[in-house]
Amino acid sequence: MIDSDYEERLSSAEDKETVARRSVQEIMEERFNKPEYNNWHKFNRHYGEPKKKFRKDDEAEDKSDAMDSFPDNSDEETWEKQAEYEYVCEIIRKALKEKQAELLIAIVMDGVSVTDYAKREGVSVSAISHRMETAIKNFKKVFPKSSTFPSSQG
Repeated sequence: MIDSDYEERLSSAEDKETVARRSVQEIMEERFNKPEYNNWHKFNRHYGEPKKKFRKDDEAEDKSDAMDSFPDNSDEETWEKQAEYEYVCEIIRKALKEKQAELLIAIVMDGVSVTDYAKREGVSVSAISHRMETAIKNFKKVFPKSSTFPSSQG
């Protein structure tokens, strides 16, 4: 291995007197360890401790847990859920008449009980149940199969 490395470097060198034999460790470092480390470092250099905020020398050392360096995505999740809700409501409103759509949205999506909805509308519970059956039947005519994908994925 040492001889083949020496011969290879000797044939490619311009100044043949400067080429010296290397140890096995030096050959292994150049051929295997250094390129592997460089590839690893290229992809993993940003992992590790979060960057600490700039501190002047006269300020006390920051003893925080650095959690303020990480983004808070809870608002985004809420916005995504709200957008999903609005999208589904829009589909229902386009597919059904106004009263049927509002009935379906209130009971199925918002979780309002049939009794509470009947009181709010000033009609009997059985009337709301019949309207609900009609609304579901009309909705199934437009959308006969349910999708397993969220609306954001089509």
